[in-house]
Amino acid sequence: QALRDQAYSGQSTPMWWTMYSRGGPPAAGEHLLPLPDPKANELEWERCLPFCEFPPLPSRQCNYYLEPLCGISVVSLISVMLVGLTLSIVPMASESGGNNALSWAHTLIKVWAAVAGLCVSYLLFGANGEIHRSRSTCYPVPKEVAERLRHGESVDCLRNNILGEDGRSYCVRCLVWRPGPSEGGPGHHCGTCQRCVTGFDHHCGVFGRCITNGNMPCFYTLIGMFFAGALTAGIASSVGAPAAEMAVRTSTFAPLRSTSLEVARNFYV
Repeated sequence: QALRDQAYSGQSTPMWWTMYSRGGPPAAGEHLLPLPDPKANELEWERCLPFCEFPPLPSRQCNYYLEPLCGISVVSLISVMLVGLTLSIVPMASESGGNNALSWAHTLIKVWAAVAGLCVSYLLFGANGEIHRSRSTCYPVPKEVAERLRHGESVDCLRNNILGEDGRSYCVRCLVWRPGPSEGGPGHHCGTCQRCVTGFDHHCGVFGRCITNGNMPCFYTLIGMFFAGALTAGIASSVGAPAAEMAVRTSTFAPLRSTSLEVARNFYV
């Protein structure tokens, strides 16, 4: 009890924590403080096992950094094709007087491309339901994990996640509690991102990010922008192509008409 009071009062570093910080097993004569009760408050747990001193999170897989390059390339290529197609038709059609009818396509196709770019940015850098380490997510630490941490032992040998109350589960890799179905879960540990997320749907191999409840609307919006852009370019092509063809014919045969009129005029004069 004296050791517990000394550690909780902040007067000195607990003996077992000094041992844990240097990563070695307890030496002879060193004393380990008893673990807090599972129902103890988060402050007690933090004094005993500060989550900021937990082992580092798992390293992300290389695909986490490579897959987004594929997604950016695909979206950029499709955007350039649709925007280029639409903008190449509108000026040609405007020469034949179709500017008022097709001006909307000139604006909309740029809007769709801008929205697609924003969606990609959010998917790559926005919130996706990742569970970060904090007092509320790290505590209480399950006994088998806490014992290894306080003895300075690795937790890599723990393979099975630990089930808790209300469908919650403790990830032995991220060392966080994942919410149950009633709290926005279930949680999932992504093998590529190497992080736990809530509301997991799937890991997108095109953008290299987990698609969850947090970014699902953005993901669907990005897909919708493809169809909106394709529809805009298609309508612009179907409406503008005849007008553009007429403009080309007019510009081609106009000199011939003028020459014929001059010949006829000179003949009769």
